[in-house]
Amino acid sequence: FIRNDKHMYYKKQFFNNGVGYPAVARSSNLCQELGQVGYIFSDKTGTLTQNDMELKRVAIADIKYGTFEQGGEDGFNGGHELEAARGGMHGPSVNAFLEVLAVAHTVMIATGKDGRPQYEAESPDEFALVSSAAEQGWAFRGRRGR
Repeated sequence: FIRNDKHMYYKKQFFNNGVGYPAVARSSNLCQELGQVGYIFSDKTGTLTQNDMELKRVAIADIKYGTFEQGGEDGFNGGHELEAARGGMHGPSVNAFLEVLAVAHTVMIATGKDGRPQYEAESPDEFALVSSAAEQGWAFRGRRGR
């Protein structure tokens, strides 16, 4: 579908010898996700991030958790704030957010050399989101087929 979309077509006189270039889907699960995402902040090539992504800040029910401090601790630093919010009136919203991070992804679990489970993700940003949810008590444990 994406390749045939005339609005997702690039054609310029000096690009590709003037021959049009359609969009190319490089993931088979992309179609089901179109229209569900409002903003994407990612560096898919890894040139800026060197494929090292970290969750730094989230907004749940118009409340921000975590900071963007330079030189601070690695990873998400709003865990204490989230834990406190889980016991308050925003608890259901926080838990729903963490549940989505923990289960709505394509991450698989493998066994590491040390025998402990390890996440294997298609992208560093997906790994960062699932790992951060696990640090907050919403660990992804695996999938069961029917």
